[in-house]
Amino acid sequence: MPKNRRSRMLVTSLGGLCMLIGAPAMAANLHAVLQGSKEFTGGDPDGWARVKINIDDSANRLCADVETRSLEKVTGIHVYRGMPGDKSSPVISLEIPKGDNDSDDCDKIGDELADQIQASPSDFYVSVRTIDHPNGALAGKIMPGKYKG
Repeated sequence: MPKNRRSRMLVTSLGGLCMLIGAPAMAANLHAVLQGSKEFTGGDPDGWARVKINIDDSANRLCADVETRSLEKVTGIHVYRGMPGDKSSPVISLEIPKGDNDSDDCDKIGDELADQIQASPSDFYVSVRTIDHPNGALAGKIMPGKYKG
């Protein structure tokens, strides 16, 4: 504890300021590696993709950087809850730029979904659909940590 009154007041004021503005929210770094063999429908045996996911908890925003290889025209990139094959409605649909199979998209998601993905990322998976594989070309579970590939 600081010994003089001025130092104590400064420390107390800084502590109060930190409480008022709050600590910065942490961002979750997640990833997925997608393969045809992980797709319930059989998928594309030659295709591959990696997904880097960042969730900004303070803004309830998910950003995904998707890079695909050896795939025909991509028609959809979606995040689902559950296991590949549990084809319910996607919880997130990522934008695919025209003329490019890769995606770098950020979307607002609800606070509850952001918290659920961060708390248990392996309860979710990413699926890529293509013209030749409209029910799913690639799939992969979301995992904690940054992609190391």
